[in-house]
Amino acid sequence: MIKKCLIICSFLGIFAAPTLTTEVLADEAFEKKVENYLMQNPDVLARALENLQDYYAIEDAKRQRQSVLDNAEELYSSSSDFTLGPKNASVTIVEFFDYNCGYCKRVFPSLMKIVEENDDVRVVFKEFPILSENSRTAASYALALDEQLKFLTYHSKLMSSRGSVNPALLERTLKEIGVDVEAVKSRAADTSIAETIDRTQALAGALGINGTPAFVINDEIHPGALSEDQLRELIAEARGPKPKSAN
Repeated sequence: MIKKCLIICSFLGIFAAPTLTTEVLADEAFEKKVENYLMQNPDVLARALENLQDYYAIEDAKRQRQSVLDNAEELYSSSSDFTLGPKNASVTIVEFFDYNCGYCKRVFPSLMKIVEENDDVRVVFKEFPILSENSRTAASYALALDEQLKFLTYHSKLMSSRGSVNPALLERTLKEIGVDVEAVKSRAADTSIAETIDRTQALAGALGINGTPAFVINDEIHPGALSEDQLRELIAEARGPKPKSAN
């Protein structure tokens, strides 16, 4: 921005004045010259604003990446989260989701397809219920399940359901996956479940995530519903360049 001002000043002939003082820089005549120049050359201001926006975007990305690194343990390795894929996967995708999120449901088939096709990809499911009280209830029931397979079946059924999640749907889903409904409800009411959700919400806040879905891939945050092609591209980037074959 300073560079831009210097360029403007040079065009105005300011530096030719041998008795230039800070008072002169501040007077109305100087301000009027600058205003006239910018009015006659709006592209200069447009470029300056574009540079400023780029600067802020870069700084925001740096801050987000540092937040990811600062919270890596809770983000990638929390024992409270269900996961899919090998622990030693070369690529980990963290998804913040809500069972009432239509965009989360839209991404779900692509995400599952990618994990099925790639044995070096792991998904960490972050229960992030922000859309309704029923969302929180659904998340609590999910965290109360004591088997990964039960969770994945429950998760798949809710992500494949149409419309909003409600108590009747949740109870029916628990029955369909063959669990003791009352036992799950009892565990879901435990304070440890609420604390897990609260930690995830605090983590999201630290990362600047305020909506669903949101993904963390290769230590970078990607808000919104990613297409299958976008997911594949980000996974390829996370893997890094392929080594060149020897001739």
